[in-house]
Amino acid sequence: MISLSIVIVNYKSWLPLTECLDSLLNQNNINPKIIVVDNDSQDNDELNKFESKYNSIVWKRNEKNFGFSKACNIGAKLATSKWILFLNPDTIIPKDCLIKLMNKVEPLEKQIIGIKQINKEGKDTYAYGNFLNWYTINGIFRFFYRMLKNISKDKLKKKEFFSPDWISGSFVLLQKKDFDEIGGWDEDFFMYYEDMDICKRARILNIKTKFYNSIFCYHMHGKSSRFDYNIKVNSKAQVIKSSHIYIKKHYKGLSRNIISLILYISQATELLILSIFVKEKRDILKKILGN
Repeated sequence: MISLSIVIVNYKSWLPLTECLDSLLNQNNINPKIIVVDNDSQDNDELNKFESKYNSIVWKRNEKNFGFSKACNIGAKLATSKWILFLNPDTIIPKDCLIKLMNKVEPLEKQIIGIKQINKEGKDTYAYGNFLNWYTINGIFRFFYRMLKNISKDKLKKKEFFSPDWISGSFVLLQKKDFDEIGGWDEDFFMYYEDMDICKRARILNIKTKFYNSIFCYHMHGKSSRFDYNIKVNSKAQVIKSSHIYIKKHYKGLSRNIISLILYISQATELLILSIFVKEKRDILKKILGN
Protein backbone atom coordinates (compact mmCIF):
# COMPACT_ATOMS: atom_id res chain seq x y z
CA MET A 1 0.00 0.00 0.00
CA ILE A 2 1.34 3.42 -0.96
CA SER A 3 1.94 5.69 2.03
CA LEU A 4 1.49 9.33 1.02
CA SER A 5 0.65 12.56 2.84
CA ILE A 6 -0.21 15.75 0.94
CA VAL A 7 0.39 19.19 2.48
CA ILE A 8 -1.45 22.19 1.03
CA VAL A 9 -0.95 25.75 2.28
CA ASN A 10 -3.99 27.96 1.81
CA TYR A 11 -4.34 31.73 1.98
CA LYS A 12 -7.68 33.03 0.73
CA SER A 13 -7.64 30.60 -2.20
CA TRP A 14 -11.13 29.21 -1.66
CA LEU A 15 -12.24 28.59 -5.25
CA PRO A 16 -8.97 27.00 -6.42
CA LEU A 17 -8.78 25.00 -3.19
CA THR A 18 -12.22 23.49 -3.87
CA GLU A 19 -11.10 22.27 -7.30
CA CYS A 20 -7.81 20.98 -5.88
CA LEU A 21 -9.40 19.01 -3.02
CA ASP A 22 -12.11 17.56 -5.27
CA SER A 23 -9.44 16.30 -7.65
CA LEU A 24 -7.44 14.73 -4.80
CA LEU A 25 -10.48 12.98 -3.36
CA ASN A 26 -11.22 11.55 -6.80
CA GLN A 27 -7.89 9.79 -7.34
CA ASN A 28 -7.77 6.25 -8.66
CA ASN A 29 -6.25 3.48 -6.50
CA ILE A 30 -4.67 5.74 -3.91
CA ASN A 31 -5.94 7.26 -0.69
CA PRO A 32 -3.50 9.89 0.58
CA LYS A 33 -3.68 11.70 3.90
CA ILE A 34 -4.53 15.30 3.00
CA ILE A 35 -3.44 18.14 5.29
CA VAL A 36 -4.53 21.74 4.68
CA VAL A 37 -2.72 24.47 6.59
CA ASP A 38 -4.64 27.73 6.53
CA ASN A 39 -2.32 30.72 6.86
CA ASP A 40 -4.80 32.96 8.69
CA SER A 41 -7.11 33.66 5.74
CA GLN A 42 -9.20 35.75 8.18
CA ASP A 43 -12.46 34.19 7.05
CA ASN A 44 -13.70 31.82 9.74
CA ASP A 45 -17.10 31.34 8.11
CA GLU A 46 -15.52 30.11 4.88
CA LEU A 47 -13.03 27.95 6.72
CA ASN A 48 -15.80 26.41 8.82
CA LYS A 49 -17.67 25.52 5.63
CA PHE A 50 -14.60 23.84 4.18
CA GLU A 51 -13.89 21.89 7.36
CA SER A 52 -17.49 20.66 7.38
CA LYS A 53 -17.60 19.77 3.68
CA TYR A 54 -14.18 18.11 3.61
CA ASN A 55 -14.30 16.44 7.02
CA SER A 56 -11.95 13.59 6.04
CA ILE A 57 -9.13 16.11 5.64
CA VAL A 58 -6.81 17.27 8.42
CA TRP A 59 -7.15 21.03 8.94
CA LYS A 60 -4.61 23.22 10.71
CA ARG A 61 -5.41 26.87 11.42
CA ASN A 62 -2.44 29.19 11.88
CA GLU A 63 -2.97 32.19 14.14
CA LYS A 64 -1.12 34.41 11.63
CA ASN A 65 0.22 34.27 8.10
CA PHE A 66 3.59 32.60 8.65
CA GLY A 67 4.44 32.46 4.95
CA PHE A 68 4.71 29.44 2.69
CA SER A 69 7.84 27.80 4.12
CA LYS A 70 6.86 27.81 7.78
CA ALA A 71 3.31 26.72 6.97
CA CYS A 72 4.71 23.79 4.96
CA ASN A 73 6.87 22.78 7.91
CA ILE A 74 3.85 22.96 10.21
CA GLY A 75 1.95 20.69 7.83
CA ALA A 76 4.89 18.31 7.53
CA LYS A 77 4.84 17.73 11.29
CA LEU A 78 1.33 16.32 10.87
CA ALA A 79 2.41 14.00 8.05
CA THR A 80 2.99 10.40 9.13
CA SER A 81 3.47 8.75 5.73
CA LYS A 82 6.60 7.48 3.98
CA TRP A 83 6.14 10.04 1.20
CA ILE A 84 5.12 13.68 1.46
CA LEU A 85 3.81 15.87 -1.35
CA PHE A 86 3.76 19.66 -1.03
CA LEU A 87 1.06 20.95 -3.32
CA ASN A 88 -0.29 24.39 -4.23
CA PRO A 89 -4.03 25.00 -3.74
CA ASP A 90 -4.36 26.20 -7.35
CA THR A 91 -3.46 22.81 -8.82
CA ILE A 92 -5.82 20.18 -10.22
CA ILE A 93 -4.61 16.59 -10.19
CA PRO A 94 -5.89 14.20 -12.91
CA LYS A 95 -7.40 10.93 -11.68
CA ASP A 96 -4.46 8.67 -12.58
CA CYS A 97 -1.70 11.19 -11.85
CA LEU A 98 -0.70 10.19 -8.33
CA ILE A 99 -0.88 6.42 -8.77
CA LYS A 100 1.15 6.60 -11.98
CA LEU A 101 3.76 8.77 -10.31
CA MET A 102 3.97 6.73 -7.11
CA ASN A 103 4.38 3.49 -9.07
CA LYS A 104 7.40 5.05 -10.77
CA VAL A 105 9.04 6.58 -7.72
CA GLU A 106 8.21 4.11 -4.92
CA PRO A 107 11.56 2.27 -5.26
CA LEU A 108 13.60 5.49 -5.46
CA GLU A 109 15.79 6.86 -2.69
CA LYS A 110 17.14 10.37 -2.25
CA GLN A 111 15.03 12.12 -4.88
CA ILE A 112 13.02 15.35 -5.00
CA ILE A 113 10.39 14.84 -7.66
CA GLY A 114 8.36 17.22 -9.77
CA ILE A 115 6.03 16.76 -12.73
CA LYS A 116 4.95 18.67 -15.80
CA GLN A 117 2.45 21.43 -15.03
CA ILE A 118 -0.05 22.76 -17.57
CA ASN A 119 -1.99 26.02 -17.31
CA LYS A 120 -5.63 26.56 -18.24
CA GLU A 121 -4.65 27.29 -21.86
CA GLY A 122 -2.99 23.87 -22.05
CA LYS A 123 0.53 25.31 -22.15
CA ASP A 124 3.53 23.95 -20.27
CA THR A 125 4.48 26.26 -17.38
CA TYR A 126 8.05 24.87 -17.22
CA ALA A 127 7.97 24.22 -13.47
CA TYR A 128 11.75 23.93 -13.08
CA GLY A 129 14.88 25.96 -13.66
CA ASN A 130 18.54 26.71 -13.05
CA PHE A 131 19.93 27.95 -9.75
CA LEU A 132 20.19 31.73 -9.46
CA ASN A 133 23.73 32.80 -10.39
CA TRP A 134 25.47 35.35 -12.58
CA TYR A 135 24.47 33.69 -15.87
CA THR A 136 20.79 33.13 -14.97
CA ILE A 137 20.19 36.44 -13.24
CA ASN A 138 18.08 37.98 -16.02
CA GLY A 139 16.53 37.05 -19.33
CA ILE A 140 19.40 38.26 -21.52
CA PHE A 141 22.03 36.34 -19.57
CA ARG A 142 19.84 33.20 -19.57
CA PHE A 143 19.39 33.41 -23.34
CA PHE A 144 23.12 33.47 -24.06
CA TYR A 145 23.84 30.80 -21.46
CA ARG A 146 21.34 28.40 -23.01
CA MET A 147 22.62 29.18 -26.49
CA LEU A 148 26.24 28.47 -25.49
CA LYS A 149 25.30 25.28 -23.64
CA ASN A 150 22.91 24.19 -26.40
CA ILE A 151 20.12 23.91 -23.85
CA SER A 152 16.53 24.33 -24.97
CA LYS A 153 13.24 23.65 -23.26
CA ASP A 154 12.01 21.97 -26.45
CA LYS A 155 14.75 19.37 -26.11
CA LEU A 156 13.99 18.80 -22.44
CA LYS A 157 10.26 18.38 -23.17
CA LYS A 158 11.01 15.34 -25.34
CA LYS A 159 12.59 13.43 -22.45
CA GLU A 160 10.50 11.22 -20.18
CA PHE A 161 12.38 12.69 -17.23
CA PHE A 162 15.48 14.78 -16.51
CA SER A 163 17.26 16.41 -13.57
CA PRO A 164 16.99 20.23 -13.44
CA ASP A 165 18.66 22.31 -10.75
CA TRP A 166 15.36 22.94 -8.99
CA ILE A 167 11.66 22.16 -9.30
CA SER A 168 8.72 24.41 -8.52
CA GLY A 169 7.38 24.39 -4.98
CA SER A 170 3.87 24.04 -6.38
CA PHE A 171 4.43 20.25 -6.64
CA VAL A 172 7.28 18.75 -4.61
CA LEU A 173 7.32 15.04 -3.76
CA LEU A 174 9.96 13.35 -1.61
CA GLN A 175 10.35 10.81 1.14
CA LYS A 176 9.69 12.17 4.62
CA LYS A 177 13.08 10.95 5.83
CA ASP A 178 14.81 12.88 3.03
CA PHE A 179 12.78 15.99 3.87
CA ASP A 180 13.90 15.70 7.50
CA GLU A 181 17.53 15.15 6.46
CA ILE A 182 17.45 18.31 4.33
CA GLY A 183 16.09 20.22 7.31
CA GLY A 184 12.70 21.12 5.87
CA TRP A 185 11.83 24.40 4.20
CA ASP A 186 13.92 27.43 5.19
CA GLU A 187 11.57 29.75 7.06
CA ASP A 188 13.68 32.80 6.20
CA PHE A 189 11.87 32.64 2.85
CA PHE A 190 8.37 33.96 3.45
CA MET A 191 7.40 33.18 -0.12
CA TYR A 192 9.33 32.42 -3.34
CA TYR A 193 12.84 31.01 -3.85
CA GLU A 194 12.20 28.51 -1.05
CA ASP A 195 11.92 25.80 -3.73
CA MET A 196 15.26 26.72 -5.27
CA ASP A 197 16.78 26.79 -1.80
CA ILE A 198 15.54 23.36 -0.73
CA CYS A 199 16.82 21.80 -3.97
CA LYS A 200 20.18 23.52 -3.49
CA ARG A 201 20.52 22.10 0.02
CA ALA A 202 19.32 18.69 -1.18
CA ARG A 203 22.04 18.55 -3.83
CA ILE A 204 24.70 19.05 -1.16
CA LEU A 205 23.33 15.91 0.52
CA ASN A 206 23.30 14.01 -2.80
CA ILE A 207 19.50 14.13 -2.94
CA LYS A 208 18.79 14.71 -6.62
CA THR A 209 15.93 16.39 -8.45
CA LYS A 210 13.90 14.41 -10.96
CA PHE A 211 11.31 15.98 -13.23
CA TYR A 212 8.77 13.84 -15.12
CA ASN A 213 7.41 15.10 -18.44
CA SER A 214 5.38 11.92 -18.85
CA ILE A 215 3.07 12.76 -15.93
CA PHE A 216 1.29 16.09 -15.52
CA CYS A 217 -1.08 18.14 -13.41
CA TYR A 218 -2.88 21.41 -14.05
CA HIS A 219 -1.60 24.56 -12.37
CA MET A 220 -3.71 27.71 -12.58
CA HIS A 221 -0.64 29.73 -11.64
CA GLY A 222 -1.31 32.53 -9.16
CA LYS A 223 -5.07 32.20 -9.63
CA SER A 224 -5.94 33.82 -6.30
CA SER A 225 -3.55 36.74 -6.73
CA ARG A 226 -5.09 37.76 -10.05
CA PHE A 227 -8.32 38.59 -8.24
CA ASP A 228 -6.69 40.50 -5.38
CA TYR A 229 -4.52 43.45 -6.38
CA ASN A 230 -2.82 43.75 -2.98
CA ILE A 231 -1.87 40.07 -2.94
CA LYS A 232 -0.48 40.46 -6.46
CA VAL A 233 1.67 43.47 -5.49
CA ASN A 234 2.84 41.85 -2.26
CA SER A 235 3.75 38.65 -4.11
CA LYS A 236 5.84 40.41 -6.74
CA ALA A 237 7.61 42.47 -4.10
CA GLN A 238 8.34 39.28 -2.19
CA VAL A 239 9.93 37.70 -5.26
CA ILE A 240 12.50 40.49 -5.32
CA LYS A 241 13.18 40.31 -1.57
CA SER A 242 13.54 36.53 -1.61
CA SER A 243 16.01 36.60 -4.50
CA HIS A 244 18.42 38.59 -2.34
CA ILE A 245 17.89 36.29 0.66
CA TYR A 246 18.86 33.39 -1.59
CA ILE A 247 22.04 35.08 -2.83
CA LYS A 248 23.07 36.11 0.68
CA LYS A 249 22.61 32.54 1.90
CA HIS A 250 24.30 30.62 -0.92
CA TYR A 251 27.12 32.89 -2.06
CA LYS A 252 30.04 34.46 -0.26
CA GLY A 253 32.71 37.07 -0.86
CA LEU A 254 33.22 38.56 -4.31
CA SER A 255 30.73 36.23 -6.02
CA ARG A 256 27.96 37.36 -3.70
CA ASN A 257 28.80 41.03 -4.25
CA ILE A 258 28.89 40.75 -8.05
CA ILE A 259 25.65 38.76 -8.32
CA SER A 260 23.87 41.07 -5.86
CA LEU A 261 25.00 44.16 -7.76
CA ILE A 262 23.85 42.82 -11.14
CA LEU A 263 20.53 41.76 -9.65
CA TYR A 264 19.95 45.12 -7.94
CA ILE A 265 20.71 47.02 -11.15
CA SER A 266 18.46 44.74 -13.24
CA GLN A 267 15.51 44.91 -10.83
CA ALA A 268 15.86 48.61 -10.05
CA THR A 269 16.10 49.57 -13.73
CA GLU A 270 12.93 47.67 -14.59
CA LEU A 271 10.94 49.05 -11.67
CA LEU A 272 12.09 52.65 -12.02
CA ILE A 273 11.43 52.83 -15.76
CA LEU A 274 8.11 50.98 -15.77
CA SER A 275 6.84 52.73 -12.63
CA ILE A 276 6.52 55.89 -14.71
CA PHE A 277 3.80 54.22 -16.75
CA VAL A 278 2.44 51.32 -14.65
CA LYS A 279 0.74 51.76 -11.27
CA GLU A 280 1.47 48.17 -10.26
CA LYS A 281 5.21 48.75 -10.66
CA ARG A 282 4.98 51.94 -8.56
CA ASP A 283 3.20 50.05 -5.80
CA ILE A 284 5.75 47.21 -5.89
CA LEU A 285 8.53 49.78 -5.55
CA LYS A 286 6.73 51.45 -2.63
CA LYS A 287 6.25 48.08 -0.97
CA ILE A 288 9.95 47.24 -1.21
CA LEU A 289 11.16 50.66 -0.05
CA GLY A 290 8.53 50.87 2.66
CA ASN A 291 9.50 47.56 4.20
